[in-house]
Amino acid sequence: MDPQIRFTHWPGPLPHVTVVIPAWNMARYLARSVASALAQTWPALDVLVVDDGSTDDTLALAEAIAAREPRVTVRSFPNGGVARARNRGTEAARGTYVAYLDADDLWHPTKIEKQMAALRSHADDDGWVGCYALFRMVDDGDRVLASGYGAGKRGSFFFDHLLVNHVGNGSSLLVLREAALAVDGFDPSYAEAGIGGSEDFDFQLRLLMRYKLEYVPEYLVGYRLHAAQMSADQTRMALGHIAVVERFVHLAQLDGRQAQFALVAANRAAAIAMARSGDWRNAARAARQLWSDDRSAAVGFAAERLRFGAKRALARLGHSWGSHARLSPRSWHFAECDPLPGILPDGRQARPGSPLYPAPLDTLQGPLAEDEAVEDAIAASPDPVESEWRTRQDSNL
Repeated sequence: MDPQIRFTHWPGPLPHVTVVIPAWNMARYLARSVASALAQTWPALDVLVVDDGSTDDTLALAEAIAAREPRVTVRSFPNGGVARARNRGTEAARGTYVAYLDADDLWHPTKIEKQMAALRSHADDDGWVGCYALFRMVDDGDRVLASGYGAGKRGSFFFDHLLVNHVGNGSSLLVLREAALAVDGFDPSYAEAGIGGSEDFDFQLRLLMRYKLEYVPEYLVGYRLHAAQMSADQTRMALGHIAVVERFVHLAQLDGRQAQFALVAANRAAAIAMARSGDWRNAARAARQLWSDDRSAAVGFAAERLRFGAKRALARLGHSWGSHARLSPRSWHFAECDPLPGILPDGRQARPGSPLYPAPLDTLQGPLAEDEAVEDAIAASPDPVESEWRTRQDSNL
């Protein structure tokens, strides 16, 4: 439909959105990410690629795209990390709203339109400044590996977000540029301390301390899993996550029980991440801290992980003996998937075990429930992508 007709119901001029794409050595994926931004059905949009001192062909590729596409501009800076790159993009953006897209991720064409429509429903309340959506994990070939979790939190949900990162990744959030600047953008101090990777989580929490976020219950983001991404160092990511939680426990002046609950959740997640990466010393340290904070939670956690480990071992054993009941689930490309939860491209309902079947929602386990769903998909696959999935999973904790 012609945008002139499609958006005639919108009062006044359409708010302009700048898509900020921070890019460091992402020549392999950048063109696909930019193409997904340019394919948005929201017409009032431009794309700003912020090259963060790349040493591959990222800058040349971005400039080549900008030369033939007037909606794309490129800024290049010495390497300063993803937080600074996003901040530079926010400062340079000409849009009323900013939408962040990592240079290796993808969007469904209707993402921005649906997020703007969701925010429009709160036009009389200036406390609503941003909107996020659900995400699906995709591989190098843009094939869907699994559907991410999401509890549908909206409004003021600071404490819930402190327990589980409901936004999930850095490519989901659309936010009022003025609000992003008001909370001082993304904090580069984590990377400077050697625990970078949780800057998105910190930014979202600072927004939620002052504002409200809306939510679109559709899978509009393709979150890529590959070996080169930032979250490969799971110990660093886990330490960064704990540092964020500790910071906001103090900033928000949480009472004793809330603070304990938040720290238990953080150390629980950290123990899993560190164990996955083989860092048993730090995993044991996180487990001891969990025991110190809440012994009953530590016992419950141990029982849960034993159950999960047994289930995973049985699934893998069944697969290795050729007795697994399910064949490898069909691989769908992100672009052909219906963004509605659990709907196959042909309109049928997805079954449990399908990559398009929604992960369990709104539990204290959050990402651990997703952990289980994705492990099932991996166990059913003759060509597992387990190592790549594991490197990225913990950025969602």
